[in-house]
Amino acid sequence: MLLVSPLNSRAGIKRIGTEKKVVALTFDDGPNSPHTEKLLKVLEAKGVTATFFLIGKQVENHPDLARKIAKAGHEIGGHSYDWQSLAFKRRKTVEAQLDKMDAAFASVGITNLALFRPPNGLLSPGQGKILEARGLEYISADVVVGDWKNIDAATIRDRVVKKVRPGSIIVLHDGGGNRAATVRAVPMIIDALRKQGYSFSTVGALLDFGYTHKDPKGSRNQE
Repeated sequence: MLLVSPLNSRAGIKRIGTEKKVVALTFDDGPNSPHTEKLLKVLEAKGVTATFFLIGKQVENHPDLARKIAKAGHEIGGHSYDWQSLAFKRRKTVEAQLDKMDAAFASVGITNLALFRPPNGLLSPGQGKILEARGLEYISADVVVGDWKNIDAATIRDRVVKKVRPGSIIVLHDGGGNRAATVRAVPMIIDALRKQGYSFSTVGALLDFGYTHKDPKGSRNQE
């Protein structure tokens, strides 16, 4: 893991180098009914603002839910149009995916995206320049716990708590399948980390706290 300036790397930001006990909760693959609605209620009850990396096609399928995420004050990033892997694809293919994603977001009033997490968290060398040119920051994560697998809420919580550290970016999933266990885990995660003195931030706000840790190979182990 390298400690670098954002201007010196085209790899994804995995976490922020800070001594402050602050972390970002992020959710991938939505919007996804009914799990996203339930998650929004949990976050509201706990007073936590999160970052949602939405898939363009899912935004088209659930436009009202996408608007609800934005209206609730959560930060929104892009997660491609249809979760097609972008790594090692031609620039024209990547640009087409991003254009379709942008159009889907714009159809529900979501514009001026600043954050992007590619499918699998992975881009191939040189593709980061495509994001740069579009004003997108490549966001990865350092806390990846496999919540998309068949594991229960307590296991998800325990894995997050074990891995987290100041400046962590936590990736969970509200889309891509049945995310009931993740929804149940989120309040448990929030309570456990607050007991340890952690507070919660959006990714965008977290970027202001310190240096960024980037993985030069990208993150290959997240859905």
